[in-house]
Amino acid sequence: MTAIAEVPAGGASGRHSHPGIETGYVLEGELELLIDGKPPMKLKAGDSYQIPEGAVHDAKASGDKAMKVLGVYIVKAGEPLAKPAP
Repeated sequence: MTAIAEVPAGGASGRHSHPGIETGYVLEGELELLIDGKPPMKLKAGDSYQIPEGAVHDAKASGDKAMKVLGVYIVKAGEPLAKPAP
C-alpha cells in the first residue's frame, strides 16, 4: 500500500506502529523521525527512511513549514495499516 502523509509545521503524526515494514521518501519539508530504541533521525526533502515491522515511532515536522512523505507499507491482508501506541 502507498500513501502520502502530511503533518503541519510544529505538528506530529503521533506514536504508532505498522504490522509490516514502512519505507518512505520525504517529498517536502523537514522532520525528526523518532523510532523507539534508536537515536532520532533528522530528515529533509529527498531523504528516505525505513521503519521495521512493529516498531513504535513518531514523526515531528521541524522548521516553519509542513512536511510531506510518501510511504510504502507492506502489510498482511486484513491487518490495519496502523495501530496507536502509548
